[in-house]
Amino acid sequence: MNNSTTSVSTSSVAKGNEFEAKVLKTLRNMNIDCQRVRELEAHRGRRLSGGDGGVDIFGNHDEYLILVQCKNYTTAKVGVGEIDAFEGVMSRYPRNTTIGIFISSAKDGYSRPAIARGELSKYNMLLTNMLDMCQDIPGYLSRKLKDDSVAEKSRKIEEIILALDQDQKRKIEALEEKIATM
Repeated sequence: MNNSTTSVSTSSVAKGNEFEAKVLKTLRNMNIDCQRVRELEAHRGRRLSGGDGGVDIFGNHDEYLILVQCKNYTTAKVGVGEIDAFEGVMSRYPRNTTIGIFISSAKDGYSRPAIARGELSKYNMLLTNMLDMCQDIPGYLSRKLKDDSVAEKSRKIEEIILALDQDQKRKIEALEEKIATM
């Protein structure tokens, strides 16, 4: 490899690392407990499986596992293949308790097919960018937590209705039994 290729490659890696560090700091400022994969590797003293495994940052927020993939593209847009790959990563984790956040460095950092794929994903996935993430992420988490809260309340209401129905059924059976013995 010649020196110009090495410096371009190193420069690209350095810019990617810098972008991940900025995203990490921003997430922590949003009270999301998170860690870069590279920091986890350094702490363990060994590399995790090849590359970063499709996740740059792992986090936790209100009992949700947060998976973050960062892309610091200067000219290209994130394509549908990268969203598909992120879905593949997300498929290895429990769907109901995992949220995937894909963060591009550019405001217009996603191709139209990538946006469509993200919106149609069966996984809890948010596509955002460095400029909008401070609004997008809390909004998404708030909606997700609210949706789960509503679902939990609905489940409890259904349990109460079922219990009332069973209690009502027992009372009716007891009345029918009294009437039959009269």
